[in-house]
Amino acid sequence: MTRAAPVASLHLTAEQIAAYRHDGYLGLPGVIGTEQVAALRAVTEEFVNRSRSVARSDDVFDLDPRHRPEAPVLRRIKNPADSHSVYRWVAFESPIPDIVAQLVGPDVRFHHSKLNLKGSHVGAPVEWHQDAAFYPHSNDDVLAVGLLLDDATPENGCLAVLPGSHHGPVHEHYDATGRFVGCMRAEDVARFDPREARLLALPAGSIHIHHYRLIHWSAPNTSPGDRRLLINSYSAADAIPLVPDSTHSPLYGAVVRGQPARTVRRQAGEIRLPPDFSRGYTSIYELQRETAAAGKGDLASM
Repeated sequence: MTRAAPVASLHLTAEQIAAYRHDGYLGLPGVIGTEQVAALRAVTEEFVNRSRSVARSDDVFDLDPRHRPEAPVLRRIKNPADSHSVYRWVAFESPIPDIVAQLVGPDVRFHHSKLNLKGSHVGAPVEWHQDAAFYPHSNDDVLAVGLLLDDATPENGCLAVLPGSHHGPVHEHYDATGRFVGCMRAEDVARFDPREARLLALPAGSIHIHHYRLIHWSAPNTSPGDRRLLINSYSAADAIPLVPDSTHSPLYGAVVRGQPARTVRRQAGEIRLPPDFSRGYTSIYELQRETAAAGKGDLASM
């Protein structure tokens, strides 16, 4: 899409912007109101009920292996902004794009959306990884914003981040055989002290933002409640993707704030390209599950 988008309003303080630059993440409570969160939960329940008639993962649903019609278990709703206006409102019209514009510049492009669902007692972990390994860009003004539909706690697998790790390299996400596994290698993980991690325990309606080079992960949900996280990813308009679109979404690349880019901004350095996912991509969960099943890599969760 090439139309001009609205000019962003200001939400962040200078101190918050500086903290993002230094640490690579922010946690912001109360960004989305209780009524909107309730509407998002209701729509999400509708999708879960729709999945009862689905036997295998498809263009909308990423099913957990334990999924059954009588007891649906979803790992992810794919491209939710394509599928319902309330999800699209979050991605395009809520305060979130305004906040993003304060971090990456006034001209902002939408990259993709997804809704991760960690069901009670069964929610899957996500291993140590960096988003930049999946969708590298010409520069590093790329980030992801997670909106919590439920309170996030250590017990239900809230996001864990390694502050400042976005200043370092994008680590290898291929195993020793050359297979892309969607997580960092054990020898790279071993170089970091997990005690330095920050758990982003925040109430529903909060958002957390992380730079796409930031190392992050999350534990399984061991609590009796759900932990649902709506994620939207954005970039500066002049940060151009270096890999084909894997989302197949008509919203991919839409300008959500400011103007379309007239130039490409390049950043020095090397980054390894992921496989070509343009013909289809299930989810990080499936990549990491296949790796664990094959006994490759170190998938010890935090």
